[in-house]
Formats: sequence, structure tokens, C-alpha cells
Amino acid sequence: MLRKNALAAPIGAVLLCAAGVHAADAPARDGVDDLPRITVTAIGSAFRFDVPATVSVIDRQKMDRHLVVDIRDLVKYEPGVSAVGTAGRWGLDSFNIRGLDGNRVAILTDGVAASSSFGFSTTGMRAGRSFVDPDTLKSVEIVRGPASALDPSDALGGTVRYVTKDPADYLRNGRDVYVSVKERYGSADRSLGTSLTLAGGTPTNGIVFVANHREAHAPDNKGDVDSADYLRTRPDPLTQDTTSVLAKYVHVASSGREDRVTADLYRNDVDTNVLSALGQAGTTRLSSDIAQDRATRTRLSVGQRYANIDLGIADRLEWDAWWQKSETESSTRTLANVPSRGATYDRLYLSDLDERLFGGKLTLYKTVDDSVQQRIAYGVEASRTTPTGQLGGEGRDVRTGIVSSSAPYMPESYPLRFFPRNDTDRYAVFAQDEIVLLDGRLRIVPGVRWDRYAFKPDRDDPYFDGSFVQSGLGEVRGSRFSPKFGVTYAMNDAVEVYAQYAQGFRPPLYNELAVAWGTPRLYGIVPNPSLKPETSKGVEIGVRGNGELGYFSASAYYNRYRDFIFGGYTLDRGQWPQWALNQNLLIVMQAVNFPKATIKGVEASAGLTLGALSDALQGWRIEGNLAAAKGDKQVYGASGWSPLNSVDPLTAVLGISYDARSWGVELIGKGVRRKSRLDSSTAFQAPGYATLDLYAHWKPTKALEFSAGFTNLTDRKYWDWGSLHGGVLANVGSTDGGGVDDAQVRNAQIDRLTMPGRAVAASARYTF
Repeated sequence: MLRKNALAAPIGAVLLCAAGVHAADAPARDGVDDLPRITVTAIGSAFRFDVPATVSVIDRQKMDRHLVVDIRDLVKYEPGVSAVGTAGRWGLDSFNIRGLDGNRVAILTDGVAASSSFGFSTTGMRAGRSFVDPDTLKSVEIVRGPASALDPSDALGGTVRYVTKDPADYLRNGRDVYVSVKERYGSADRSLGTSLTLAGGTPTNGIVFVANHREAHAPDNKGDVDSADYLRTRPDPLTQDTTSVLAKYVHVASSGREDRVTADLYRNDVDTNVLSALGQAGTTRLSSDIAQDRATRTRLSVGQRYANIDLGIADRLEWDAWWQKSETESSTRTLANVPSRGATYDRLYLSDLDERLFGGKLTLYKTVDDSVQQRIAYGVEASRTTPTGQLGGEGRDVRTGIVSSSAPYMPESYPLRFFPRNDTDRYAVFAQDEIVLLDGRLRIVPGVRWDRYAFKPDRDDPYFDGSFVQSGLGEVRGSRFSPKFGVTYAMNDAVEVYAQYAQGFRPPLYNELAVAWGTPRLYGIVPNPSLKPETSKGVEIGVRGNGELGYFSASAYYNRYRDFIFGGYTLDRGQWPQWALNQNLLIVMQAVNFPKATIKGVEASAGLTLGALSDALQGWRIEGNLAAAKGDKQVYGASGWSPLNSVDPLTAVLGISYDARSWGVELIGKGVRRKSRLDSSTAFQAPGYATLDLYAHWKPTKALEFSAGFTNLTDRKYWDWGSLHGGVLANVGSTDGGGVDDAQVRNAQIDRLTMPGRAVAASARYTF
């Protein structure tokens, strides 16, 4: 173990807060993708050592004690990671990792990719990527950057791996039935939730069933204007119902073969009275806007693990196959007054965005124990994604009662197709080797991944008959090799240094290549079938230590991107198509390739177990982390560099905790610097802030456990930068092309986007 004086110095040097935490080592497992020596922490996550990258794990205990109900709660204290999306009708979308968000972050649930972010227009055609209930998860692993050849190369920002619960998490020899019920309440959104977990069988032949239901309302932010128009700063009234079901069967044969079958269902219903859309002057003025949105995901997966095989080319084999359907349906009813016509129309918009995915992955592993030990992993992966989407609806003249799906009863003639039915095929071949030298102190990890994609639009789709479509859209294909190379060196049993180089490759998505749309006298979107794939090259160096006194980790990284895809670029009027000129639009946007972008930054975490210094301090821990980054881009058609708005401001976390045998408390402070580096002088600069949170847990009996959280104790008014990425601030918060602003909220009152004030959450779980 690391001596006390040897570890205290680097902890203080890395982070002045000299944070502290109880460090525990997890047993190492065989296999290239298994990363041993997990340091368990209280605030942040469990850092994985012996891997040439920054990889962290958030376990089930941490999710329970921090009363996690969504992805913002999940990564609240994670350095260099945040959640993106608003707390209103559209909700949370995805993650931001080291300055990149949206579709540049891979989100995998048991290895199955989440659907793409998509959204634009006043009509409510939007879809996020937050299709998981944290109560179905046993752990979350976060990888910064495209570090592993075994993961998709389009994860330019990083990869979030959700791992769902297994029967063996609850069953033991002698306990063949497990039942627990958890109830939760949160005052911030007046939410109530129930979670039921059932498991039966044995650890080697069992089934687990997890069902969750949660009801919530609009969050209680710091706005104080409750008017029924666009001037309101209170959230729009809404109700939300979320239901999820996970069922998994796992069988482990005597030979070591493991069979898995999983069914995963998720549904989120949101009913919103969009008062903030009412009363704005313009060509159309709304006096009513009622929305109903439903997001569902269904996943079926099967797979096997062969732990002990002798194929010559492999001694371990894994395969998985999956089918997934993600769908977002929206109904928006408005009462729209058109002054130029002296008429009022009762309009109903019906949108449906459906993305289906099926695919599979085969991975083989081989351990070579010659003079040089090697752990080799290689395999293939293939998938097909088929999205469909359309907007329908009809309008009724309130005075005459005439109903029609054409103008002027509706803004355009409906139904409309924004993009053609298409298939996107992806293929990948990957290989990675872990070479162990110098009695295990030196590990060299070379890897390479070859990705190929093909976007195949259906030329017979009604989309091609629309008035917004331009010629030139056909099949789009591309491929690329993405090499990875990492090195770790253990200076002693507790301290190691590492370095890595990794390339990434993200092809353009259907919603960047093919979306076409126009709203008369408002805005339009032009497809761009000439988009190039974006690529990245990144380096990271770091040092970390782990011992009985605590842990520390510090890293610096530099990432460079070429052909950076930006989805909200405003075209000059001379570049507009004729249909846009005919409609007298205000702006026309298109997805384009920016020549270059760069992001560089530093991250540091440290922890100290005070009980290792004195027996009187047993159970006490202090820890903290720090993340700072800077991003810039070269804009298409312009010279020079400008700030990349998606990069989070500097963030620091400091906490102290005490854990006894049956109870514990934790006090966490978080400070965020002002968001001042923006590419527009008129954009809102979210001010800096500091918050204080208190958590407590108590287990009076073996069967009963209570948890409580008191957040924003000082009742601070603040804006989370990720909450401004929801399309409100004219692309200030979005550089991934995932959505275009709603015209109806372009002049939104910024106080409406403040975060909740002082709030309390509590849960109770009983195990039968």
C-alpha cells in the first residue's frame, strides 16, 4: 500500500481541497475489456485503474443514496460530465462529456445504442435520448472520448454504458426469492415514485423483474411571474407519468456458458399547458397551446458468454443480438389568431417519430501467456437503423366551422414528411491487444476499429414529392480506420501514469443529411447530402494513485476535430432555394461542416480517508474534484476562431461524509464559474453559482432502509448550463445539430429556465 506521506503530497498538489474517501479494491477479472482496481468514492464515481483513459463507474449504492431519478441527478458531481436538456415539456436529452453532447456521445444500455436526438419546428417534432429509468440499473460506466476499439467510434465525446440489474445481484445460495419495494418523494417537482423488484431462482439460474412508476409535475424554479403568456417565468404547468419494466433471465451452465434474455420497456407521458407560447405578437398569435407527448422504448436482447472454450483462436467468446424500437409521439392543439385574415383557427398537430434498430455483436478473447503476456479481443458488429417520421393534422375555422389540412387552416398542407424513409447500415471490425510487460507494471494497449456506414433513402417515399426537397439526395456511404493506442506504467503498487491517443469517426445522420422544412414567414431547413463525416484525434495524459489513505487522479487532454458538423448554420440569402424566397422566410438553416474545432482541458479528483490518519476520525472522508475546459471552432465561410458554446464552465466539487455501520451523512458543495466564453455578444451568460447539498441514510434493520436529500440548502437562484441546451437560446447551447429553436419561445424569459430552489427528497425501501 502507498505510504501516508507519499500519498498526501500528490493529493494536495492535484486538488487543494485534499478530498477524501474510503478506497477499496475490487477483484480483477480476466479479459481485455475488464478494468480492475476500482476505487470506490462517495461524491464522484468509482475510478477504474490499469486502463489508459479516464473511466469511471457510478454504482447502485451511490444512485440510491443520492436519490437519483434522472440523468441530471446521475452525473451531478461527475467531473467533466453533465446532462443536457430542459426541465419542461421536452425534458432531458443526453449527456455532455468534455464539451461534446447530443449524438456525439454514445449511450449504450447493455451494449445497445440509444436512438438519435432529433427535433425542430413549432409543431413539436422532437425526440431526446433519455429513455432509461435509473432504478433499473446496477451501474453506469462513463468513458471519456473514443478510447476503446470495442466501442463505437462515433462516440467523439465519450460513452455512457448502462448496465441493468441481474438476478445474481439479489439471489444467493440459500435465498431463492427476493422482494423489495421502494417509495420515493421529491418536493422539487412534487413527484411520487414506486419501485418493485422481484427475483427468483439461483445465482446461476434466475430471473429478475423490476417495475417502476413515477408521477411528477413542473419543477419549482426561481421564477416569480405566473402570467398566462410568454412573459411568465414560472414553468409551464405539466404532469408527467413515467413507467418502466425490466425482465431478465440468466442461466449459467456447468461448463461456464452463460445465457441471457432481456426485455426492457420504458414509457414517459407528459401533458403540458404551454402558457409561455401565448400572446406573442406576430403573423400568428396563440391564445391556447395544449400539448401531449409520449416517448416509448422497447428492447429485446439475447446473448451468450462462453467463458471456457478452446477454439485455438479464442478461449472466451461473447455474442449479443438485439431489436429496439424508440418512438416519440406528440399532439399539439393551438388556438391561433391570424390578424391578416381576421380569422381564428383551432389547429391540431400530430407528429410521430419512430426509430427501429436491430443488430448484433460478436467478440472473441484470447489470452497468451508466453514470455510476453497478451490479452487480445477482436470481433465484428453490425446494425441497421430505420427511422420514420411525419407530421399530420388539421385546422378548423372557429367562425365558419370549415375543417381542412391545408393553408390557411394550417401553416402548410398536411401531412408532411421531414425526411425520407431510410435505412442506415453500419458495420464494424475491431481488434485490441493488451500487452503486459515488466512483471505487469507496463501495459501497452494498441487497438483499431474499422467502421463503414451506408445511408439508403427510399426514393419512392412521399418526402421526395414535397416542395422543400432539393435534388442530389441519394445514397451516402463512407468508411474509416480509427486507431487507438494507450500505455500505463505503475511507478509502484499504488501510483501509475498513463497516456493515450485515440481517433474517432462520426458519419452524418439522417436528420443532418435529409431534413427539409419551411414555415412561411418564419424559418426553413435545407438538406445537405454533401455533408462529410467528422473525425477526431485526441491525446490524454494522466497520473493517479490509490491506497488505504485515499486516492487521487489528474489528467490533461487535447482533442482536435475536422469537418465538425453544425446543424444550425444560417445561410446567406443568396444561398436560399427558390421555395424559401417564395415563402418570405426570416432565416434558412442547414447542417454544414465547420473546418476545425478543438477542445482542451484538465480534470482532477482526490480523496482522503481521515480514519487512516487517526482512529478518532474513523468513518470520516473528504473528497472533491475539478474540471475545466476550453473549446473553439472555425466557422464555415469565415476566418478565425470562435468559442464552442457546448463546453461547460469550470466546475469544482468538495464534500465531507461520515459513515457508521447503519447510518451516514454527506455534505457536498458545488461551485460553477460564469459561462462567459460564447460566440455571440448578445447571448445570455449564465452567472456563476455555488450550491450546498446534504444527504443522509439510515438502515435501522436489515430489511428497512431510509435515504434523504436536501438540495440547494441556501435556496440559490442559478442556471445550469446544460439546461440552456434545449433550443431556447438560438443555438447558443447546441452545436450538435440536434434541434432548431422553437420560434414560439425564441424570446423566452430567461428566469423560466432557472433551476429549483431549496428542495427535499426522501425514499424508503423494505426488503421482504
